[in-house]
Amino acid sequence: MSDRDAMIRIRNVHKRFGTYPAVQEATFDIRRGEFFSILGASGSGKTTLLRILAGFEAASEGEVYIDGAPMDAVPPHQRPVNMVFQNYAIFPHLNVRDNIGFGLRKLRLGKAERLQRINEMLELIKLPGFGDRQADQLSGGQRQRVALARALILRPKVLLLDEPLGALDKQLREQMQMELRALQRSVGITFVLVTHDQEEAMALSDRVAVMAEGRVLQIDTPAGLYDAPKTRRVASFVGSMNFLTGKVLSEDGGMTRIRIADAASCHVPTARLAGMARAPCLAIRPERIAIHDHQPEGQGVPGVLRDRVYMGERTHYHVEIGTDNQPLVVSVPNTAAHCNPQTPGAQVWLSWDDTALVPMTEN
Repeated sequence: MSDRDAMIRIRNVHKRFGTYPAVQEATFDIRRGEFFSILGASGSGKTTLLRILAGFEAASEGEVYIDGAPMDAVPPHQRPVNMVFQNYAIFPHLNVRDNIGFGLRKLRLGKAERLQRINEMLELIKLPGFGDRQADQLSGGQRQRVALARALILRPKVLLLDEPLGALDKQLREQMQMELRALQRSVGITFVLVTHDQEEAMALSDRVAVMAEGRVLQIDTPAGLYDAPKTRRVASFVGSMNFLTGKVLSEDGGMTRIRIADAASCHVPTARLAGMARAPCLAIRPERIAIHDHQPEGQGVPGVLRDRVYMGERTHYHVEIGTDNQPLVVSVPNTAAHCNPQTPGAQVWLSWDDTALVPMTEN
């Protein structure tokens, strides 16, 4: 990525609290106008990295650049960024208009220009006519919109979002995700979101960085992370995944035959196994597996149904295919015509296409 394309450059950033490494060897770029998410469990280092970008924490080592300028000596209030927190942090004693315009006081704008900017923000967050409302008269979603408007009215180059939707219930959170994405497209600036919610990161982002134990494990598009995770840790964190232990048997015509589940075997394109061990870890998404009550033509793996869980729009089948592996989860939409085994202990067959199995490293 060129300097012109990158809004944020993070170079070999480390952060230690005493001897504890909160962030380790972080090096990546974030594009101009990109919606970029940092995804990880509690303690992964994602919030610490966001606070380093904001200037609330100083890196122990490494450099941060925003729009080409080094940030090491720049205090938080002078950085071209603004931040939105999970708890909204709007002022309860001010009405909506004064909350949104609070940061404009230091710009010494005229009253007309100040009101114009505030009204533009009210339109942008779809709250026209709410200027005189008090904070305690707003719903959780409305408060979050006001917090977004207050951050955006200063026209930062980067908006930092620290789990901003975490306090909302599921239905409202999903609605706000759509509004947040639309807002980012409207204003066109770089958004950096920190979240532990994989669905949120996948729904909102152009790219996602997955973090664990202070390290960035993989950066990719949502589809890239889901379809082609590089390690077992990434695969297990992004969506549901089945893992199989394999052993290479033979290679022929660009395909490698791998033994799984005792005597059963499957085929994987040889090119996908480059650099892998002779006993690779294989992963497959539950929805990529088909279940049958008889042996299908071509590649099929026999198994025994151990459980069946109705999930509303889908049914999850738990199928044991051998002693070497955990039971596979097979996810089938209930609207589709498919085999519908009912009785635990029933003999079933599983099948998938050659592109469904993803070889990967363990770590």
